[in-house]
Order: sequence, then structure tokens, then C-alpha cells
Amino acid sequence: MSDTQNPSTAAAVGTGTGKNRSAKISAFFALAGVASLGSFYTAFAWINPGVYVSMAVLCALIAIPTGHIGRFRGRRLPEKDGRGVALLAILVSWLVLLVCLLAGLAYFGLMVGLAYLSTAL
Repeated sequence: MSDTQNPSTAAAVGTGTGKNRSAKISAFFALAGVASLGSFYTAFAWINPGVYVSMAVLCALIAIPTGHIGRFRGRRLPEKDGRGVALLAILVSWLVLLVCLLAGLAYFGLMVGLAYLSTAL
């Protein structure tokens, strides 16, 4: 039986990061967080920005632990499969969280400043 007919190796052929599914999941959620924040370049996200920022935070909070799991599993695979993808997803997710934190602080500062100005008049 050849390798292409063997069911155990046929699933891993052509999948990129074949056995490290956690790295793929982490990369997906990291990119979803970036896409959620990137939607502010369109007018659609400005209708309800809290939903998009919350979605970006949720995606980042999912991507960070799955990225660490992907790096842990990649270390044990013989070909070190998916460790770089998982590391990139972890870094991007922390950047998404930082941007969301800064946006939240800017929004809070704007509201406090406007409240102060309205009571000072």
C-alpha cells in the first residue's frame, strides 16, 4: 500500500500545518480579531463600535491560549510543525488587545472630559 492510499497519512497530505490544529485555530482567531478592528475603515463598524471591539477582544482571548497550546504541541512533533504560526498568532493577539485597551481608554477619557466640560459651564 502506498503513502497516498494509507488512511493515516492521507489526512495530513497537503494541509500545511498538518497535525497542529491548535496553531491553525489560533491563527484564525488572531486574524479574525484584526479583521474586526480593520472593519473600522468602513462606515459599517461605526454604527455599533462596541460590538466590533468586543469581538476583537474575544477573538484575541481565544487566540492566545490556543497559540500557546499550538507551540506546546509543535515542540513535540518531529517536524516542529506550526510553531511559527502559533507564535505569530500570539503576538498579533496581544497587539489586538493593546489596541482595544487604548481605544477603550480614549473613549473613557473622552466621556470624562465631556462630562467635566458640561458641568463646568
